[in-house]
Amino acid sequence: MKLHFLFLLMLFFISACGFSPMHGPANTTNSSLFENISVELNEIEDIGNKEIGFYLIQRIRDRIGTNQGKDVLILTPVIGRTGYGTSSDDVASRYDIILTVSYEIRNKKTGDLLSRGSVKGSSTFAAPIDPYGLIAASNDAEQVIAKDVADRLLFKLATHYSEENK
Repeated sequence: MKLHFLFLLMLFFISACGFSPMHGPANTTNSSLFENISVELNEIEDIGNKEIGFYLIQRIRDRIGTNQGKDVLILTPVIGRTGYGTSSDDVASRYDIILTVSYEIRNKKTGDLLSRGSVKGSSTFAAPIDPYGLIAASNDAEQVIAKDVADRLLFKLATHYSEENK
């Protein structure tokens, strides 16, 4: 009985101090830090970079929502693939996908540069012998790395906006 009472008392104090679980349900904007930023993709020629750019923007908008704030985040993704782990017939059995995203945060009205940087990530996938399997594995790895790099980018943005609000 005492244990139940102490547990309920502890829950009361935790909720009273403003505690919210890290992986709890998110609201629509997900953070007041990101209310002032919208996301755009820089002019890109290569179709593979456009596709990975779509995955990046999709992940960021899933996390922070679609905002029309005073700042704009401009992304320039560059994706590369290298083979390693060759088989006996000299065909790659594993691939690394490396994604580098350069970003700029600019004021929407004036165009002033507020921050810039880059985020990099990699993903490894096995290469099936079947060509369709290779395409599917590559597409899956691209989506995984886009999510990872988008989350890393959001950490950088959070740092920028938290320092700006000090």
